[in-house]
Amino acid sequence: MGTGTVPAGETALLYTDAGEGPAVLFLHAGVADSRLWRSQFGAIQGFRMVSFDRRGFGRTTLGAERYSDENDAVAVMDHLGIDKAVVVGCSMGGAVAFAMARDHPDRVRGLVLVGADAPGFQPESTWESPEWPLALEAFRAGDMRTVARLDAEIWLAGKDRTLDDIDPELVDLFCDMDLIALENETDRDDLLALPQVDRVPEPAPPSVVIVGAHDLPGLIEAAHHMAGRLSDQPAVVLEGTAHLPSLEVPDRFNTVLSEFLRSL
Repeated sequence: MGTGTVPAGETALLYTDAGEGPAVLFLHAGVADSRLWRSQFGAIQGFRMVSFDRRGFGRTTLGAERYSDENDAVAVMDHLGIDKAVVVGCSMGGAVAFAMARDHPDRVRGLVLVGADAPGFQPESTWESPEWPLALEAFRAGDMRTVARLDAEIWLAGKDRTLDDIDPELVDLFCDMDLIALENETDRDDLLALPQVDRVPEPAPPSVVIVGAHDLPGLIEAAHHMAGRLSDQPAVVLEGTAHLPSLEVPDRFNTVLSEFLRSL
């Protein structure tokens, strides 16, 4: 397993590169960093797996210039000599993966969307986590440790569970990743050109959509909608997890991912 950096304007994108075979590019969620994929590297053989910390997450500094996560992802592929990859994106990373499939179809061999929103879709559910307004209040007060803990309730525990149901080591990891993201959030919002996901790529690449059974109900609805738009296979709903199944139920997640990769 190797690590390195890709020059990106005023900063450098820190990446991990492991294995040999067809390439798989992992894009983390907005409450995490590339450690989200720690249980995938080495667990699935026969593929080259690459992840990187997006700007303002994990080990990659934010810088002070306008940027696009989509362009950064393509830059990582170019730097590593990867012409085409299956792109795995969780949450906000899913939006980036989706945009890559639309704008750079020649670079995307397949899509794996995890807990991702669906472009133009309005879910019927209006359920909102009770921790959400508390997290907003703590953020405005600058109490990022409280925000991270509440974010863990929202995204790691999810609906119908509490942090008492979650492995404490995972809670600590989540908070560590989220605190880095939170420290850069305000500046990142000013600099980041958000991926435009207003339409489905045509033709759609081979795709699988995954969502946790305890994720936000609106995102579960979005997963079923997205699966129907992208493939003839229903969304895969993983029990015992919420927004970050690759971290919480890695064996089940890896089984779905491995089956999809080998089907290509």
